[in-house]
Amino acid sequence: MLVCGLLTAAPAPAGGPATQAPSEMDAEQLEKVLELHRVEQQEVRLVLLPAVVTTRKGRPVRGLEASDFRLYEDHVPHEIRYFQTEDEEPVSIAFLLDLSGSMRQVGKLDEAKEAIRVFIDSLKLGDRFGLVGFADDQVAWITDFTDDRDDFLVRLRVQEAYGQTALFDALAATPKLVDERIRGRKAIVLITDGYDNASKLNNFKSMNLARAVGVPIYTVAFSTLAERLKPKGSISPGMAVLRRFSNETGGRLFSVADPDELKEAVLEIQEELRFQYVIGYHSMREVWDGGFRRITVELDRKGFEIRTRRGYYATP
Repeated sequence: MLVCGLLTAAPAPAGGPATQAPSEMDAEQLEKVLELHRVEQQEVRLVLLPAVVTTRKGRPVRGLEASDFRLYEDHVPHEIRYFQTEDEEPVSIAFLLDLSGSMRQVGKLDEAKEAIRVFIDSLKLGDRFGLVGFADDQVAWITDFTDDRDDFLVRLRVQEAYGQTALFDALAATPKLVDERIRGRKAIVLITDGYDNASKLNNFKSMNLARAVGVPIYTVAFSTLAERLKPKGSISPGMAVLRRFSNETGGRLFSVADPDELKEAVLEIQEELRFQYVIGYHSMREVWDGGFRRITVELDRKGFEIRTRRGYYATP
């Protein structure tokens, strides 16, 4: 969300130069003269929403116009005042890697490292990437944003799994870490087995912190055999929480069962991030009290899916 101040200067009185205040002018007269020269400031807030539109098969949709979108804030229609497409601006990706002990099982950590390598190989000149690891009560940068592929992969290769999974704490902390370090297009790609057993925050609190920042979270989660045997369309409670984190921030959840699905997921994320629409509007609400405002963006065209963040906090 961007905040812009518009300044409008009051005109000088007609008929000559600006009025001078004589020494004998009383307080009331002085106030009237100063009022002529007072600058009024009106604050206008532009809410910006990066949005991805895909077919039902996940392919990016190009060529849409502002008139193809409808936007609502707390169910109230709002006019789109800013519209732009982005496909050339570099992308910064923060890989949020689960390093907990459960990732040692059946080679999940090695598969995750290989998927990240495939992702890095597909990026373009100017793109940047960083690595954040989490286990126990630690959420820390392993490699800050860089375009040095070789150095990044060396640091990635030596990571080992240990400790418990503080997943919710990591999801709460990482968006702010990423937002503080980088401007422009950015996203978090979380790779995890999805089992939280050590967080100090519950999923509700961590959700609020994550969506306050506005960095999309794409989640690639290893599914268990039990989850794969569930009826089509059903989802486990753990996966449901991860899906909500992704949906609320404008990202997407991928549930994967093998290395091929994992590689396919990261390549699909990369392609999706490459082309975005940026939609902007002015909120009709005049009071900025810190409350959460729900955003809904719809398309007039059928057969497409749109993903953007689901709202923002109206910070004063």
